[in-house]
Amino acid sequence: MNVSDPQSGRRRLKDHPLLPEVMKAFDSLGVPFWLDQGTLLGLVRDGRLIEDDHDLDLGVWKDDYKNNRAQILANLKREGIWIEAYKPHQLSITSLEEDVVMINIAFYRRTSGLAVKKMYYPGPGRLEGLAVKAALFGAHAASGRLDKKLPGVGLYRALLLFAKIIPAPAWRALSHLSGRSQYYFKPYVTMAVPEHYFLKLEGISIDGVNLPVPADPEAYLALKYGPDWHKPRKEWVFWEDDGAITNQALE
Repeated sequence: MNVSDPQSGRRRLKDHPLLPEVMKAFDSLGVPFWLDQGTLLGLVRDGRLIEDDHDLDLGVWKDDYKNNRAQILANLKREGIWIEAYKPHQLSITSLEEDVVMINIAFYRRTSGLAVKKMYYPGPGRLEGLAVKAALFGAHAASGRLDKKLPGVGLYRALLLFAKIIPAPAWRALSHLSGRSQYYFKPYVTMAVPEHYFLKLEGISIDGVNLPVPADPEAYLALKYGPDWHKPRKEWVFWEDDGAITNQALE
């Protein structure tokens, strides 16, 4: 499937600084992955990324990730990348240096002919928000980049000095524990689609980047976004509107 970007000035896949590294990390180990969620929808429907989408969505089999986790993380490890490997439902990768769209790689498991995943969403409380802020603070402190986030005046200057005293491994541990703790408070939905969509992947080409997509992507999008998936919607709340949400006891 060939898709071209009809509009200039939009975010383009080939400009994403982390996507090539992520693709290489998985391809070098023979671990299959695919475009998913809003990223797949935008590229198939519009030939480009959805303008207000805040991440790139990929999917991977959970067992494949688990069996290759150490090597995948080692392949991705470099200065300035925040790897949120503590999430129970996905691997998230972003940059601490610039405004880069996050890459989220969801974990699917196979059961009874279905591909099943969890999707967490914000709850009514504030505890998970504080946990996320603490995790991000720890990630910046561990990489020595707090000075780019905090002004070096007044109490902030003292905080920056204090952060430099604490060793990076301690900050990384704080980031990990804080980030993980948010999932004790967040609600989630379970999504399930027929596993055949991910067993034999197709290909999509856009901006000179070739990426795998679920088999019969139009049917997959119709399952998740409804028969009118090709028409943009102003309002979309995935934990309420996604057609793959199931009430079955699959966990």
